[in-house]
Amino acid sequence: MEGLTSNEVKGWKDSSLCLKKERGLIVGLTGGIACGKTTVARLLAQRGADVIDLDEIGHRLLKKGNPVFELIVKTFGTGILDDSGNISRAKLGRIVFHDSELRSRLNQITHPAIIEQSLAEAERLATSGTKKIIIIDAPLLIEAGMQDVVDIVVVVIADEKTQLDRLIQRSVKQKSPYLPLEKGGLSVREAQARIHSQMPLSEKVKYADFVVENSAGMDELKTKIVELWDDLKTWEKKIDRNPKMTEKKT
Repeated sequence: MEGLTSNEVKGWKDSSLCLKKERGLIVGLTGGIACGKTTVARLLAQRGADVIDLDEIGHRLLKKGNPVFELIVKTFGTGILDDSGNISRAKLGRIVFHDSELRSRLNQITHPAIIEQSLAEAERLATSGTKKIIIIDAPLLIEAGMQDVVDIVVVVIADEKTQLDRLIQRSVKQKSPYLPLEKGGLSVREAQARIHSQMPLSEKVKYADFVVENSAGMDELKTKIVELWDDLKTWEKKIDRNPKMTEKKT
C-alpha cells in the first residue's frame, strides 16, 4: 500500500493536534481479513467511540465529481462504470485483484486521499472540545505507515480456519466484487489466496498496543471489548499529561 512518507509522519506528529493537550485519543484499529474488525468497531461505537471507516471514505472517492474518480476512470477506462456513471467496485476489483501492477497503480491513486481525509476527520473529532475516543478503522493501517500517527494500535486476529470459514460464508452472502459474475462464493483455495495476500497477522501484532483474539463467539468478544474499552479510557486520561503519547510503548 502507498502510505505516509517519513516527512508526512513527522509533520503529523509535530502538528497542532499532537501538541494539543485537550484532545481525544486516536486509535488505529486493524486486523486480518475476516477477523471481525468491523464487528469490533461497531461494539466500540456502541460504547461511545467515534468511528472513521476508511472503506467508507474509499467508497465516496469512487463517486462522480471527486478528483480521484476522474483519475481512476482516466487510468482504467469507462468500462469500470456502473449504470449510474459511478465506479463499480465489482468491475474495478475484477481488473486489479489478479494484477499486482494494476493494483499498485490503483493504490497510488486512492490511498493518499483516503489517508489525508481520515486524518483530517480524526483531527476534527479529536479537537471538537470534548474528550473522545476516535477509532480509525483501517484494514491496511500498518501497511500505510499510519501506526506512527495514531496514539494506540489495536489489532484484531483470528485463527486461519476461522478466517477461511467466515470469508467463504461472507463471499456467498455478499457476492464478493472480486469474483466472476457467475460464481456464488469463494473456494477454499481462493479464500486462502486472499488471506495470504495480506501482511501476516504474526507481523501485524508486533505493532499492536492491544490485541483482540476473535476466534470464538460473540459473547466472548463482547467481554473482551468491555476490557479493551476500559483500557482505552485509561489511555485517554493520559493525553493531558503526555499529548504526543511518546510513552505509549514503554
